[in-house]
Amino acid sequence: MDFLETVYNFTYRLSGDRDVAEILTEKVFLTQPANRRRDDIVLLKQAWEDFLRYYGRFDFDGENMVQQSLLRLSPEIRCAVILRDILGYSYSQIAFVLDESELTVGRLISLARRDIKKRGIKQNISS
Repeated sequence: MDFLETVYNFTYRLSGDRDVAEILTEKVFLTQPANRRRDDIVLLKQAWEDFLRYYGRFDFDGENMVQQSLLRLSPEIRCAVILRDILGYSYSQIAFVLDESELTVGRLISLARRDIKKRGIKQNISS
């Protein structure tokens, strides 16, 4: 997956809205200097910060049960589980994005998985 797809997938899973994901993805790439090497974890951190900046303006409504379950999670928990279980990032990379410790990241991911399991979602979360 290239950087553009990664950032779009991340912002889509955060927002549950294709238009919002496109806007946030575009914002990330328009604000990056053209000559700077693009590190995906830095781009994801910027996408996360942009998402939080505009969070109150979004109306969250997922297209399927998995997305709906993700959208019921708090933003920080949602971010952690998306980065880990959907995009496959390490705890240390997720800690960088969230400005948290790896221990906190582990706790957030555990909370997300329990919540999703409690809701009885059988579908693979990476769908």
